[in-house]
Amino acid sequence: MERTESNQKYIEKVDKIPDEIDASKILNLNIGILGHIDSGKTSLAKRLSSIASTACFDKNPQSQERMITLDLGFSAFFLKTPNFIKEKFPDCERLINSDYLQITLVDCPGHASLIKTVVAGANIIDLMVLVIDIVKGIQVQTTECLILGEILADKMVVALNKIDMIDKANREKDIELKITKLRNGFAQTKFGKDIKIQPVAANPSNR
Repeated sequence: MERTESNQKYIEKVDKIPDEIDASKILNLNIGILGHIDSGKTSLAKRLSSIASTACFDKNPQSQERMITLDLGFSAFFLKTPNFIKEKFPDCERLINSDYLQITLVDCPGHASLIKTVVAGANIIDLMVLVIDIVKGIQVQTTECLILGEILADKMVVALNKIDMIDKANREKDIELKITKLRNGFAQTKFGKDIKIQPVAANPSNR
């Protein structure tokens, strides 16, 4: 059970959906994780997911050899549908009537030569997570993924990754400056200046 102290919201993760649950009570959500190569997409998928697929964890021999994700990776976890989410989207009948959420993470490759694979992934996602390396900022494939998002995704959140690489003494200030800069950039897109930006450390170091 995970709890957010500030707003008393609860999310309950479950190992599996009970066999007796009617399929109509299960809402499937596909979340695409996109971004520039080496921004930490696969590490983020590992952190979020409890069931690992071969592609998602880069066990594909060529992926290991080249140190990049080559194909779409899928991993999943299950949640009881939180009441606070139902309250936030009262007009979404499928959500209101669900008892469980099956969250499927779609880990998309970030290498430029694999853009066709990314497009295939974008066509099946309900929500897009754009992963940005806080140290390197917006890069070539970041922009390409954002363009895809504008065309194919209705909703997007930004994972501002690798915050552990920023010196602790300046970390909070640097994160705030980076978020402000990103918001100004996103103001020119359909997602707007108020886009959700979440600082994360998907594969934290000991810094």
